[in-house]
Amino acid sequence: MTLDPALGAAGCPQALWPALRDCLAGELPVASALTQLLIHAESGPALTRLLAAVDAALPAGEIAVRRRLQALRRMHGEHPQAWETIQAVLREVRHDDAAMDEAQAVEAFAQAFDRAAGVSPEASVALHSFGDPVRLERVTAEVVRRMAEWGLLGPDRVVLDLGCGIGRFAVAIAGHVRQVVGLDISARMVEEARRRCAGLANIEIRRTSGRDLAGIADGTIDTILAVDSFPYLVLAGPALVRRHVEEAARVLRPGGHLLILNHSYRGDAEADRRELAELAAATGFRLRLAGTRPFALWDGLAFHLVRNR
Repeated sequence: MTLDPALGAAGCPQALWPALRDCLAGELPVASALTQLLIHAESGPALTRLLAAVDAALPAGEIAVRRRLQALRRMHGEHPQAWETIQAVLREVRHDDAAMDEAQAVEAFAQAFDRAAGVSPEASVALHSFGDPVRLERVTAEVVRRMAEWGLLGPDRVVLDLGCGIGRFAVAIAGHVRQVVGLDISARMVEEARRRCAGLANIEIRRTSGRDLAGIADGTIDTILAVDSFPYLVLAGPALVRRHVEEAARVLRPGGHLLILNHSYRGDAEADRRELAELAAATGFRLRLAGTRPFALWDGLAFHLVRNR
């Protein structure tokens, strides 16, 4: 079926149409769709009314579509403060802050994430958590399982968590590797990460300049994990993106891994694939995953680069 008549009959605003349609068609995870809806909705109650109207407008017999809608309504109902939380974080982390030079952009993002962490530590690192620690832990665990399946973890491995935020991945990975080094530009994020990682002797959290990987020795890292950090490098400019990929090549051992989950927020997966393919070829990497969506709980786009031996 086409969902457009039902959405039109329910009075769905155009800004909400793509996420809702893709979710009901089974093409977008429920939590990812709800995140987009909450970003663009007028309010939480307005979204509640819209989802009820869509339910009423759906033709009878569309069982799979209705089940997905029910899952969306249920998740929305379980997180009644999600709209306020997401809007509060977005007021602090504005993607147009990068309309300045590289140094100014990095500093602006550092300050923005300081403020966002004060709003909600969980939502500041993942809007799709809705500020819910349990949901964030579940999504984090799924990513770590994929990393293990792809051979990126192991008892002898050293992992660099680039843009570690509140330390959620450092904590989740620590039991699977020899050492985790977390880097972040936000002083408040670093403070929160150190608090959460306290007692885990194989985790080190450092504040970084955001300009390079200074302080990490050549050829000492097995895996670099960059979850939702490259989009801010992209916003700060192509020179900063290339420098970080070059730095990744420097600090990784031959055969080491760079896992980028979301390269940008521009909504153009093909452009992301082209850009990373070019960067990989120019900096001594081969591309193992080129923009796949391997997660059930989140629609993150995965790029897996392997350093040439």
